[in-house]
Amino acid sequence: MSNHEDIRRALAKKGFKLDDPLPHECPKCKERAVEVWVLRGKGGGRDIDVCGACGLSMSWRLRPLQDREEDATFEIKKFLGLT
Repeated sequence: MSNHEDIRRALAKKGFKLDDPLPHECPKCKERAVEVWVLRGKGGGRDIDVCGACGLSMSWRLRPLQDREEDATFEIKKFLGLT
């Protein structure tokens, strides 16, 4: 199984949903391979963008009545317990 498939399965297992079925352009490799995963709840949520081509991942925390805040130290494999 590919590394990206492991990440996709782990995100789904944590309750994240694929937000948009169409991949977006990656700011790093310029491929149209970025998937947007979201998790929402009463206390806020989290958005995760992950590129299936180069592996770049970015995350934002969402809190009620606040703007979303980028998690600059986010590491997807650590977050998902894959390391």
